[in-house]
Amino acid sequence: MAEITDDIRERVKKIVCDILEVEPAELTETTVYTEEFGADSLAVIEILTALEDTLDVSIDQAEAPRMVSLAGIYDVLAEA
Repeated sequence: MAEITDDIRERVKKIVCDILEVEPAELTETTVYTEEFGADSLAVIEILTALEDTLDVSIDQAEAPRMVSLAGIYDVLAEA
């Protein structure tokens, strides 16, 4: 997935907010949700899986440590 459009960014943010049960205003592109919201590795894997299903992409689970912020997710998706 070469380009991360505004639509994809919105969909990603919605997925993350739904899984973490936080309001969109609480989550910025650089918020590290494992620190800010206490999300654990299971939540990160749940986000990864939801992104794969929703965006029809394949993401290696080894990328999970990079996916602890929206910016990290966008980077991983751009490389997928």
